[in-house]
This record gives sequence, structure tokens and C-alpha cells, in this order.
Amino acid sequence: MSTTVIGFRLGWDAKGRQATVLLTQGGVLHQSSGQLGLAPRPTRPHAPAAPDPHPVPRQAATLRKLYAELIHRGYTRELIAPACVRLDVDEHPLHPRPYGDHAPRAHPELIRDFTGAAPAGHGSLEEALTDFYTAIGLAPRPRAARPGGAPPAVREGQRALAEGRALTGRLRRGAGWTVTATGVRLHVGPAGENLTPREVADLQAALSAWLRHQRQPEPIRD
Repeated sequence: MSTTVIGFRLGWDAKGRQATVLLTQGGVLHQSSGQLGLAPRPTRPHAPAAPDPHPVPRQAATLRKLYAELIHRGYTRELIAPACVRLDVDEHPLHPRPYGDHAPRAHPELIRDFTGAAPAGHGSLEEALTDFYTAIGLAPRPRAARPGGAPPAVREGQRALAEGRALTGRLRRGAGWTVTATGVRLHVGPAGENLTPREVADLQAALSAWLRHQRQPEPIRD
């Protein structure tokens, strides 16, 4: 038997910390954390609320939130990029009411085997989720914009910030700007210069994405 999972591991160099999160095809979230270079400590897995006929999409939304939270807290180095892998490990079956004595047990071998099987290199969370849905035979839910929602450029900027990537804009004469999850920085050349409409639109989208990123829920605590 085997289990398909999607997961990632992020590091916080300033504090020497690491955090790993996995989502299994059964809709169970597994997490571990600890010091860089040491074996991570798994926590009790988070099972979907019962009864839930669609646990994977709901838990995938939680996976996205956890990724954004960790980036926001300072876990900005990708130790293992988001990836979908198939493991030769059986997932513990879920009780119909996974609460109290029936809550799933910690499953350290899932995280251990994931870290050994995950491919090297960069990968985006959305691409990994698409691979995950395909591997388990589910169609990914379209993330259509709601009426009055953010423009596509702002949504793309939010996705980049959540993944720890910077938004940059280069103007003329050495001027420019950089927007990251932690702040906004202007690069000013020796002389001022008016922005073109296209440059104004790019900067506005980046700043809107940053402001929306800052309004995320309070980060989880260690």
C-alpha cells in the first residue's frame, strides 16, 4: 500500500528553526517543527471535521494558510519546496468521529519518508496542489475572483508574497522598488523622475497585494 501526500519544509535562519507540513490523500494535516539540523518533533495530526464529504479541498485551504503564516513569521527559506510525492507508507484509517480517543496518532514516518522522497529544486504551492489533486483523482476547485474582488495582478502579487518571493519594479536612472512580505523598499537614484502610467499601475498592484497580505489572520505561535 502507499499514500500520496503534498508537503513542504521551511526554515527560519535567524532563529535556527524549521517547520514541515504535509497533507495526505485522506485529508489529514501532519506538522512538525524543531531546530535546524535536528529531528523535528511531530504534533498530533489535524483531522477534518466529521462528517466532511470533501475533506481534501477544505484541508488544502488550511495548508495554504499555514504556508502563508509561516512565511509571515520568518520561515522564508525553502528547505523542501512544495511537492506532491507518493510514499510507501500506509495512512492510518480515520474513525468516523476523529475526536478524543479516536483522534489520529502522530505519524512521524510520513514526514520522515516525505523528506527523503521530495525532489530538490524550487516548486510553487499551487503547482504542487494541482499535481496532488491529479494524483488522487480529484479536480482542483477553480479559484475564481468574486465580484468586487482584487484584480488579477493583485492576486498574483499576493500569491508571490505568500510564497516568499519579492515583487520588484525598475524605473529609469537607477530608481525602483521592492515589495516583500516584510516591507516595502524604494530605491532612489540621484534625481527624481515622474512615473509612467504603466509603472504607477504595477506599483499600485504590488502595494495592494502587500496590504492584503498584512491583513492575514494572526500567525500561529511556537
